[in-house]
Amino acid sequence: MQAELFIEGGVGFFPGLARPIVRDENALSADKRDELAPLVSAARAEPAVPRAAASKTEPDGRIYSTRIGFADGTKELSCADPSVPPAFAALMAFIKAHGHR
Repeated sequence: MQAELFIEGGVGFFPGLARPIVRDENALSADKRDELAPLVSAARAEPAVPRAAASKTEPDGRIYSTRIGFADGTKELSCADPSVPPAFAALMAFIKAHGHR
């Protein structure tokens, strides 16, 4: 499984310089791999944010998207400030802490 986090918008956002934060589970230690799987499951289980709400932000707000690659395909999740669901926020924090650009 590979997880990518895309962040758009906000103060200081430059589209040409924006790159996703990437985390491949194969590069994680066994305990971190065990931590990632339930975060992904919880984020996938949360009710989907309506597409209009996921792309509509407050001034200087950000849009967050994750693309999670599995052996059988990908799953994309999106949300925007100020309505970031708790499980999505936990997954996003994990990717930020353990990922790279």
